[in-house]
Amino acid sequence: MTALRLRAGLTVKALPDGDAVVAVGDGREAVIVNASAHAILELLSQVRTEQEIADVFRESFPDQDASIVQRDVAELVAQLVQAGIVEPCGTAPSTV
Repeated sequence: MTALRLRAGLTVKALPDGDAVVAVGDGREAVIVNASAHAILELLSQVRTEQEIADVFRESFPDQDASIVQRDVAELVAQLVQAGIVEPCGTAPSTV
């Protein structure tokens, strides 16, 4: 499984509503991400897999269908990777 991390050189600043501003380098380029994306970025203060992120979200939202949480996390991670905010960083060690 692929490990993920926050791309180097980014600054993440929380906004009062739970969203966050992600600034690149000197801050001339910035993107506002929603609260769910911000939560993923906070989780990526450590290298994690998409599955590990989904597991945290499932624990946080136990009343939600697990497959829907998994799907939503996968879509959001893909958007963050496409935006260049999150990047793959190798293969996660096997836990088996």
